[in-house]
Amino acid sequence: MKTVRFAPLFTLLGLVLLTSLAQAQDLGPNIRKISAGIYVYVGTNFNSNCGIVITQDGVVLIDSGHNPTDSRAILAAVKKLTPLPVRYLIDTEPHGDHTTGHFVFSPPALVVAHEGATASMKAAFNPKRNEKLMAESPEMRAAFDGFRLVVPHVEYRQKMTLNVGERTFELFYQKNVHSEADTAVWLPKERVLFSASGIVANQINIFRPFVTIPDILAAAKMMKALNPEHVIPGHGNPGTVKIFDDTEKYYALLLERVGTLIKAGKSLDEIQKEVKMPEYDHWASKERFPTNVEAAYRALQTK
Repeated sequence: MKTVRFAPLFTLLGLVLLTSLAQAQDLGPNIRKISAGIYVYVGTNFNSNCGIVITQDGVVLIDSGHNPTDSRAILAAVKKLTPLPVRYLIDTEPHGDHTTGHFVFSPPALVVAHEGATASMKAAFNPKRNEKLMAESPEMRAAFDGFRLVVPHVEYRQKMTLNVGERTFELFYQKNVHSEADTAVWLPKERVLFSASGIVANQINIFRPFVTIPDILAAAKMMKALNPEHVIPGHGNPGTVKIFDDTEKYYALLLERVGTLIKAGKSLDEIQKEVKMPEYDHWASKERFPTNVEAAYRALQTK
């Protein structure tokens, strides 16, 4: 009779640990581990981020990646992390750089967003954008295989709590901070906050006509009060509440300098040409600065 020898327990545990380490190292350069079971796919060159939250009942994604190539990479990482399916996909906003890749995950994922997201996605959908993207490379064209517009299955109003497995996701609507339907996602037990795109890191943000600086500052104040340990903006590297501090300082200085020029009798056109913010020359997307100046001008004129 053959004798079957079992490896010592510590050897088996070592094998499991080595497998886990190898698996973690094989997730790709864009993946950052935030805490146990929580990862972020950080978009290259300030492309949109995607949160990956693993629960005992399945995976919850926060957005679906900047483009379908990112979405495919995110799905590959998810499959390496867990055999469980993606059950929910929470939209922090309805714009295409956060939602085009929904078809990669749904079905089976149910898409959740704030009221107005579906109407925004349908109104903004332009097949020519996809055609332009597909023309960039064979890889992008292949990533679009099977594309269809996937809009939210569930829209909430103002606030929603989603319980999945052992985790709780609190969804908060943010008015007039970036898009028609912005959502911050807060995991209270883990103290992880996905702040959406009204707050970005080391980047000058885009201002649409309905976006206001007071609303952005109010959202930053509300989210900062949650005292998160980790903050994941819609664009830019994950960080801490310093992201909110930097945002508040930037807009305070912008309002101060625009206000000085208003008192000097300058017009908006003159102010856009004259106001300078050299302290933020290292921030990305400086071409957006004129829209920031206009937003500051509007905010000060309405006081």
